Amino acid sequence: MMTAFPRHPVLRIVATAWLLASVVMLIITFARPEIGLNERAALSSLVPLYFLSFPLGHLGLLALNQLKVELYVTSNVMPGIFTEGLLLWALLTLFGYAQWFVLLPWLARKSRQLTDFLFNRHLAR
Repeated sequence: MMTAFPRHPVLRIVATAWLLASVVMLIITFARPEIGLNERAALSSLVPLYFLSFPLGHLGLLALNQLKVELYVTSNVMPGIFTEGLLLWALLTLFGYAQWFVLLPWLARKSRQLTDFLFNRHLAR
């Protein structure tokens, strides 16, 4: 069974710290003076979040870039840095959390069950 929150107490602490770090990076991003000037340098404070959420976070970055291209090509609209930063943060946080605290524990449990099934097969007979 896949759960959104880790079962193990240590993993809960790590997940909370991970989410707290993510929120701090969002606050730092929006506190930078470059955000008011609509400069791309404001998004550089989200680079650590990109590495914390890699490799699935890279899919979020690619999805955001695809969305920007589609918006520009179809309606000649470019989102502002504030909107882009918020979307990028949300995608990186969502994909990073899902990868480390939902998918990875689920895969670990399933691989453990498979290993138990394969190597303890003689006990079932």
